[in-house]
Amino acid sequence: MDSYNLDNIPDTGVTRYYDFTISRGTAAPDGVQRDVIVVNNQFPGPLIEANWGDWVQITVTNEIENEGTSLHWHGLIQSLTQYSDGVPSLSMCPIAPGKTFTYRWRAAQYGSSWYHSHYSAQYNAGIIGPMIIYGPSTAEYDIDLGPVMLTDWYHYSYYSLVEEYTGTDLGILPFSSDNNLINGRNNYNCSDLPANFTMGCMPNAPLSQFRFQSGKVHRLRVMNTGSEGVQKFSIDGHSFTVIAQDFVPVDPFETDGLTLGVGQRTDILVNATMAPDSSVWMRASIVPDIACGGSNRGDSTAMVFYEDADISKAPTSTQTASYEPYSCYNDPLTSNFVPAYSIAPGTPSLTQEYTVGLVVNDTGHFNWQMNNQTFRADYNSPISSMAVAGNTDWPAEWQVYTFSSSLQSVRFVINNPINATHPFHVHGHDAWVLAEGEGSWDGNVINPQNPVRRDTHLLRANGYLVLQINNDNPGVWPLHCHVAWHLSGGLYVNLLMSPDKIDAMPAANQQTCTDWNDWSSRNYVDEIDDGL
Repeated sequence: MDSYNLDNIPDTGVTRYYDFTISRGTAAPDGVQRDVIVVNNQFPGPLIEANWGDWVQITVTNEIENEGTSLHWHGLIQSLTQYSDGVPSLSMCPIAPGKTFTYRWRAAQYGSSWYHSHYSAQYNAGIIGPMIIYGPSTAEYDIDLGPVMLTDWYHYSYYSLVEEYTGTDLGILPFSSDNNLINGRNNYNCSDLPANFTMGCMPNAPLSQFRFQSGKVHRLRVMNTGSEGVQKFSIDGHSFTVIAQDFVPVDPFETDGLTLGVGQRTDILVNATMAPDSSVWMRASIVPDIACGGSNRGDSTAMVFYEDADISKAPTSTQTASYEPYSCYNDPLTSNFVPAYSIAPGTPSLTQEYTVGLVVNDTGHFNWQMNNQTFRADYNSPISSMAVAGNTDWPAEWQVYTFSSSLQSVRFVINNPINATHPFHVHGHDAWVLAEGEGSWDGNVINPQNPVRRDTHLLRANGYLVLQINNDNPGVWPLHCHVAWHLSGGLYVNLLMSPDKIDAMPAANQQTCTDWNDWSSRNYVDEIDDGL
């Protein structure tokens, strides 16, 4: 299966161009109006499409009048293009209000993913959108139905949520989302809104719809693009074939339900075996356990209509999936997720341990920690440029862990003694997932010749997660929890890989710092969380 080898990137000679404007607005994806920040006045944002091997160039203009912004392209390794990863304080400064920045990266992987802001918890306000990079498939299909975005949704501004989450004690945390969306839609019972809610509400908001053709095989690109909740996904009366997770193709296998933490993606093939006049529900449900995110209304549906179905009538099907609704961890590593292109990780050059912590600091604010330290970004001082200049002394709150170019690979053992689930995401790498479970790691590696590989994996409550990466992509790469509120609270470290091989910051990235320093010298930057 050499065709799945990412070393064999085709040279297409094509660049795909996009222009994005980020601005404030209002929207009511479930009928409840709220303040949002959106891309090109859309929620979700525009779809990015490319073929494997293309270059993609996105010019982003920040029209938010009083905040910086950025965009991160989730899961892309960014080899040789680390300065387009889109994380302020690492590879650039925030895009200042009124300013423009152009990202350029190669579609060196293929599959399904999404983009989102990496400035505070700003993506919770609506700065998200899907990405599809077309490439090889481990099974044939007839129709590509595109992204299926599962998004927990809140009826209040991201800023007020962050302010509440990071500025309180542990007695009233965590809090749950207000609704759950499929491709940006659901409805809501307006009478359930609190009496003091000041925005409008439209009853019977429309649901998303999908069209099946009898006898055809359909590809769905399911992704958790939410802020906290662990999602369960199914389609009544249908099983499906899994062909990829994150950006990694896998040997096809059958199931009837998926579990996805925030940031995770699973590509599935659904055979439309029902009669042409059939209709069924597609379902996304947030795991109700508060340790998994929880939601005040976690069940969401979309309508699946076959070609001759009466689209004026809602489906009447019942749920048929066999998954465990209360589990908030990924399928066991001993199950069916076998990468189609086999790569053995080997013995690591170094093992680094991290322990998740949860504290209330001296000012009464809520903080997450890694190894007894909370992260906080410095928007004005990108770590990459300082590393290139030879800096080796880092403030403790920047959480910089340096791994020299003499190391071939690094293993990370993340211990979580807290009763909360964390979808851990690593930038710049598809990580091997060597082990995970409850309690403490016993040193055993699952399937050492071809372990699961992905960029995001769920760390269990009161458990452990073991990841390994090759030191083959110089740069500063975040390793962080992708729960927006946990990240706001500081659950984050920086992996400074091979600092002696990092390229100098391009002029365009330097300009973001010139612009930001100028803007921030004249305006108050209200960094109420860790900044990312």
